[in-house]
Amino acid sequence: MLFSEACKPNKQPIAQELASADAAGLFGAVAADYARHRPTYPPAFFAAFQARLQPAAGATAVVWDCGCGSGQASLALANRGVQVIATDASAAQLAAAAAHPLIDYRQTPAQSSGLAEHSVDGVLVAAAVHWFAGEAFNTEVRRVCRPGAAMAWIGYLPLQLPQAALQQRLDHFVAVTLDPWWPPERRWVDRAYAGLPFPGVEWPFPQQLWIERRWTLQQLLGYVGTWSAVQAARLAGHTLLPDLAAALDAHWPGSATTPLLVRWPFMGRWGTVT
Repeated sequence: MLFSEACKPNKQPIAQELASADAAGLFGAVAADYARHRPTYPPAFFAAFQARLQPAAGATAVVWDCGCGSGQASLALANRGVQVIATDASAAQLAAAAAHPLIDYRQTPAQSSGLAEHSVDGVLVAAAVHWFAGEAFNTEVRRVCRPGAAMAWIGYLPLQLPQAALQQRLDHFVAVTLDPWWPPERRWVDRAYAGLPFPGVEWPFPQQLWIERRWTLQQLLGYVGTWSAVQAARLAGHTLLPDLAAALDAHWPGSATTPLLVRWPFMGRWGTVT
């Protein structure tokens, strides 16, 4: 069995309480692992996003990376010559972020950035908008954006493994084992953020982009260990990864140290802020 029966009886009361736990606290607790194991995003997207930015003539484009976590997207933009103001509510996440001369990391909530009015050419939110999307955030976006600024919410859909037996066990872990612990905000990720209020006019989002890695079993488990539901279960006293590790190890081709191709469908929404 992939999970302890002890996780079942308290599903509703405990899940509801922990689902509303502060995201900064959940991810801050695993900040180093988050920086090490969370995937980055397709370079083709950053090239397309940069092309949409409209800085003043001769000026460097400035982008607000909101909910930057440990800075994966910030670094991708900075490496393209974009000036990035990267904010997150978690001090631990920011402490784990890679330094770059074009990145200014700041600890602040999404709805109150502290940025000057009309000071950025774009806003990027990578795998985080579901935690704070709404009118308060959209009002802040409109306040800090210059006319014609671009905005993008990016993320990825569930991980895909190359072997059916491995996928079946991972899917069971996601849908059954972790079911009591997923925060309600996760539904927006599963819907590729559809239904959240977008503060502008949208463009068709790039299609057929994938995130790909070659991971050992230990690397895969490191990534799974950063999930919000795994952290919520841990806070309630349930350690769930050992059973998953055993289930996957039994079907991992070769040995657990053999790297396998893992893939995520890249998704998101983007457009012009109005």
